[in-house]
Parts: sequence; C-alpha cells; structure tokens
Amino acid sequence: MNSILDQIKFWWLSLDRWIVFSIILLMIIGIFLILSSSSIYANRLDISENYLIKRHLFILPICICIIIAITNFSVEKIVIFSFITFSISLVLSIIPNFVSNEIKGASRWISLYGFSIQPSEFLKPTFVIVTATLLSRFQKKKDNSLKINIFLLSLIGSVLFFQPDFGMFLLILLTWFSQLILFGVSKKTIFFLLLLGLIIIISAYLALDHVRFRIDNYFQPDTGDNYQVHKSIDSFTNGGFFGQGLGAGEVSQYLPDVYSDFILSLAAEELGLISVLIVVTLYSFIFYRSIYHSTRKNDIFYFLSISGLAIIFILQTMINIFSTLNLIPTKGMTLPFLSYGGSSLISCAILIGFILSLSKLKHEKV
Repeated sequence: MNSILDQIKFWWLSLDRWIVFSIILLMIIGIFLILSSSSIYANRLDISENYLIKRHLFILPICICIIIAITNFSVEKIVIFSFITFSISLVLSIIPNFVSNEIKGASRWISLYGFSIQPSEFLKPTFVIVTATLLSRFQKKKDNSLKINIFLLSLIGSVLFFQPDFGMFLLILLTWFSQLILFGVSKKTIFFLLLLGLIIIISAYLALDHVRFRIDNYFQPDTGDNYQVHKSIDSFTNGGFFGQGLGAGEVSQYLPDVYSDFILSLAAEELGLISVLIVVTLYSFIFYRSIYHSTRKNDIFYFLSISGLAIIFILQTMINIFSTLNLIPTKGMTLPFLSYGGSSLISCAILIGFILSLSKLKHEKV
C-alpha cells in the first residue's frame, strides 16, 4: 500500500503542477460558462435544458483520464502512440467526405452512438510529435526522414482541403514552419517556406468559397454579413470590468456558437473583462512553462516536441481570441479547455498529456 502511495506521490511531484492547476482552472471556468449557455441552446433546438452541460461533464473526466494516462508514457510509447493515432486519424479524416452530412458547409464529422467525432482534431498534437521524431532522425542519419515529413504534411493538406478545413491546415502548417525554423533550417529555406505559405493562402482564397467569403467580409465589413462579430464585440462593452453575472448576459441569445467558438464573448459579458484577463493569463502561463521545459533538455526531439506542442496550443488560442475581437477573419476554432467540443477537448488533453509527460521524463533516446 505504501509503495503504491509512494509511486503516486512521485508521479505527482514529477509533473509541472503549475500547468496542471492552470488547466483545472480553465476547465472550471468552462463548466460555468457552458452551464450558463446550456438552457439557451436547449430552447433553440427544443431539447433537454441540461443537454449541453451533461455531455460536457461526460467528456471532461475522459480528458482527465487521458492526461493522467499519457503522463505515465515513456518517450517510446509517446512516439508509437503518436504515429498510430496520426495514421488512424488521417484515414478516418477521409471518411466524412463520403458519409457525413454537411454542417455549415463542411464535412468533418463522423456520427457514432450519438456523438460527432472530428478525426482531424487528433492530427494536431500527434503530427507535432511525428515531425519532431522525423526531424531528430534526419539530424542524426541524414536519411529521407525530412522528405517523409513533407509528404505527410501534403497528405494532411489534401485531406483537409476536401472537407474543407483550411483553418485547421493553416494551424498545422504554421506549427510545422515553426518547428523547421527551430530545427535550424537556412535563411533561404525560411524565405522559401514563407513564399510557399503565401501561395497556399492565395490558392485557398481563390479555390475555397468559405475562405474567400470570410476574408472579403473582414476587409469589407459594410458589405458582408458580420452579425456574429458585431454581437461578439458588443459583449465586451456590455460586460464591463466585472460582468453582468452568469446567465444575465444577452450574447448567448444571439450567437449560435457562443458555447464553442465565441465562448470568450460569453465570459466577457457575464464575468467581465477581469475573467478575460485571467483566462489570457492562464493560457500565456501554460505557454511560458512549456517553452521553459523545452529548453531544459539538451535533446532536439524534446526541444522540437514540447516547443511545437506549445506553439500549436497558443496559436489555436490566439486564433480564437483574435477572431472573437475581429482582429482577423473569423475561423471556427475552439478555445482550449474552455469551449464545448468533444473531439477538440480530447485533442487538447492529448496535447497537454504530451507536454506534462515529456517535461518530466528523464533523458531517453528516441
């Protein structure tokens, strides 16, 4: 018995508890916000009043178990888990193009036992590990690992193009660019990558109607449909510094995605600007602690893995916040651990599990 307790104590003390506590706080804030918006969502769809919060509270324990499980993985298990999960997710991401119903013009979800699963969500954390593994191997052996990595990225781009989910691909692409720069590629390569990124964005604008629609709306606000963005910005004004109180705001009545993409607007109106500052501070702190851990180990795999995970985490956060504030064109992307969304929550749990595990493990060879 004492041995088990000693193992649990050793495991707990080996974790970055600052990151753990930050995640717990975000989860708690998210529960209150989703609880606040649950009844409005239920009335809109004529379903049970607690439908949203019940599903959210069902997913959260699963996420906690995933984080705990991954923190006990060895580095070899993390790599194997990432390659297997990445491969399965990539294959499953093709299926919605043929069998799923479109939601808001996109085919990204697979329905299973009453739940909608978005397989492409799991590409985010796993491809970071896959890239770190292949780049560290390339540094040591100068083999075809880099070409394989580029090929896998092109597969992701092809799959996400047909869903379409350009925002997801852009998030993965920017993280991949960052990992290559941190890997130490030449300035010529960096210039080429920036040029390639620009070409991809222009191509997406020309080829994808929803991308063109959102960009045109952003740069021509008077001619487009910016109802959600205007209501989102109004919520920050209406909430003031301390907010109107849980359930007292109006934004949940007007924004259909207030429990997911625009959950920060709900926080601003009902809990006030102070809650927004707390949330932003928690995200920034998680990013800072992760980057700190990435520099502690003198190993390219650990460095690229933890820093890559930190970058994709903060990029997703920034995209959501900037969209909410109309600083960039809108993109349907959740706020980690705050928004409702099963696949997104599980993906974030895997990501945080990776960070906590790699930051506590002793130096091991890949």
